[in-house]
Amino acid sequence: MKFRYKLIAVVLIVIIIIGVYHIGKYNNRLAEEAAEQSFFQTETVYLGYSDESFTDFFTGAAVAFHEENPDIRVIPQLIEGDDYLEAINDASVKGEDFPDVYVITNDSIEKAYLAGLASENNAQTPVVNDAHFPKAAIEAVSYQNKLVGYPLFFETSVLVYNKTYLDEWVEKMKVEGKKQEEQLTREQIEAEGGVIEEGDFVGEAETESFDYDTLTVEDIIPETFEDIKNFADEYDAPEGVEGVFKWDVSDVFYNYFFAGNYMIVGGEAGDDVNNIDIYNENTIKCMNVYQNLNQFFSIDAETSSYDSMLENFFEGKFLFTIATSDVIEKTKAHVEESKIRHQDDLVKLEEKKAELDKLLAEEEIDQKKYDERLEKAQSEITPVFEFGYARIPELTSELESRSLSVTDVLVVNGYSQHNLAANKFAAFVTTKYSQNLYSKTGKIASSFDAAYTDDVLALFQEEYAGSIPLPKLVEASNFWVQLEITFTKIWTGEDADKWLRDLSEQIMTQVTGEDYKEDKIKVQP
Repeated sequence: MKFRYKLIAVVLIVIIIIGVYHIGKYNNRLAEEAAEQSFFQTETVYLGYSDESFTDFFTGAAVAFHEENPDIRVIPQLIEGDDYLEAINDASVKGEDFPDVYVITNDSIEKAYLAGLASENNAQTPVVNDAHFPKAAIEAVSYQNKLVGYPLFFETSVLVYNKTYLDEWVEKMKVEGKKQEEQLTREQIEAEGGVIEEGDFVGEAETESFDYDTLTVEDIIPETFEDIKNFADEYDAPEGVEGVFKWDVSDVFYNYFFAGNYMIVGGEAGDDVNNIDIYNENTIKCMNVYQNLNQFFSIDAETSSYDSMLENFFEGKFLFTIATSDVIEKTKAHVEESKIRHQDDLVKLEEKKAELDKLLAEEEIDQKKYDERLEKAQSEITPVFEFGYARIPELTSELESRSLSVTDVLVVNGYSQHNLAANKFAAFVTTKYSQNLYSKTGKIASSFDAAYTDDVLALFQEEYAGSIPLPKLVEASNFWVQLEITFTKIWTGEDADKWLRDLSEQIMTQVTGEDYKEDKIKVQP
């Protein structure tokens, strides 16, 4: 009997084990089916971009977005090749692996929208407003009174200066200023019949004068290009400085601010064919100011290039230049490299001095040669400069400048079946996640949400806020090529009136489809 009970117990245990196994297997299958069902219920949005340096940023953005929106997943896709927008168009038309949302520059919005590749922002994601973006960013994505896209990052230009040289100049001005104040005081005392003995302390003149003790570099940053010319007249350049101000005059992006406030191509949003005003009284005045600067600073447009200008600027060959945001990291890299080289040069100088001391002691060289060789060695020490940034100066007290800006934006593909999800992601990336943009890409976010505490990044955003966005007009797509030719011709001394008139007639002929002729100069208010 006992054996029988044991056998029954063993059989029951086996049955229980088999039952547990099948129950577990069944539960696993249910879990897999639930996961599979959840996967297919998750909405997938494909993100297209062409710059490989954005891979980490967009990957991080996709992960962060999914954490907040578990029902939506975003898959970034790098689209390589020269014909980026054309590739998106072909894929969208064929319905094969096309992006739901992708990055383009603001000047391509009209082309994309008319081709059905960009759609109006979804009303459920109303972030493109002045609470999140400056006016220039909003205008950049505005098309025919619609918001088409979300501003991601921008490029514009600012004034960069050698702070080390300006600090030295400020100290010199303080000394000279004190001397002038003392001389005025002496003249005042003597004019009143007083007598000044040698060694007497002379107080401040009893006249209104500038307080040189409080003078800073910020006080002498030029507010106009006339100020730069006046500074160049007064500046006593140290050895190694070849000029006061140089920039790349061959690239219209670094020149556009000269006429940007008065040269209208499509209005503020750059999308109005009825709002084009290139040839007017103020643009002629501005371009004459531009031309006169060549007579003052003598920059060769044929040999001018942005990279060479920056290299010479970093080496201390001139004090002011115009640069885009890439200058920030380039400046940091140059300063760090200079510090390393400077320390190495100091070690070499000590070695050279020891060598010269020995030669002098052994009377193999005289004191004159010793001084000459030591001075030469000292002059070869790599300098470590500090650099500063400022807004683009006005042209004159009457003529204002205005920088050009280009904005890269996220647009939702008109062919997408995931409009709301794509809009949600675009809104998230360009606002909430924008604080990660600069650290991951070196690009400055268009959004206020980036909340930059760095003064330089904030300055670029300030310049951007007042800039004029790159126009969107397809009819004027060759405007920049023609404008660059116009700037070069005027810079080299040709008639500003003629070249601006020719440019206006050419663009207006393209826009109107008829042979257009300018009758007279328009006068802007």
